[in-house]
Amino acid sequence: MSDTSSSTPPPLSPAPPPVPSTGKGMSIGCIIGLVVGVVGLLVLIIVAVLASLAIPAFQRVKAKASSAQTKVAIMDLEVAITAYQAQYNKLPDLAETDEKKIVESRGLLLKIIMGRHTPNDFGFYEPPPAYTTGKGRLITNDAGEFELLDPFGKMYHLHFDWDGDGSIPNPEHPGATIPAPVIIYSAGPDLAYDTWDDNVKSWGLLEQ
Repeated sequence: MSDTSSSTPPPLSPAPPPVPSTGKGMSIGCIIGLVVGVVGLLVLIIVAVLASLAIPAFQRVKAKASSAQTKVAIMDLEVAITAYQAQYNKLPDLAETDEKKIVESRGLLLKIIMGRHTPNDFGFYEPPPAYTTGKGRLITNDAGEFELLDPFGKMYHLHFDWDGDGSIPNPEHPGATIPAPVIIYSAGPDLAYDTWDDNVKSWGLLEQ
């Protein structure tokens, strides 16, 4: 009699449960991956939209802050020139007579009001500290002369009452005049001197 116990096959392992189907041939894992991808894309779109809104707002705030710094710098420069005039009963001697001609914040003008033109000069002006590299400060250019830059990185423009009649032609409104010994203005955020809407000006400065 043969031993039949050795010929009995081992019991079979239970079959794995079937993967639930969506009815469209797509697994749960694929659906989850698709949802995650869509959500990620939406997040990127939202971040991009917020950035597009935030950058112009930041630029406006920065320009407004720079304009405020420019107002202070213009007032300091104007006070220094009028103090020089009160001390010596004359404007800085720049060998100039044309009141419409632009004087830039550079060279001899700065040396005179800073007291660095001759050894016996008295200083009336101390340049502002630098707000950022190359802007809002006194620099020395390649020719070795001083340049005073506004917080936007451009030199100030000035006009003087050379004939002493108490008024200067208004560069913003040709034909009009401004009652002052000196007027000063900055190109403003757009860096263009002839676009007056954003220029920072010494005349009417308190109303700006």
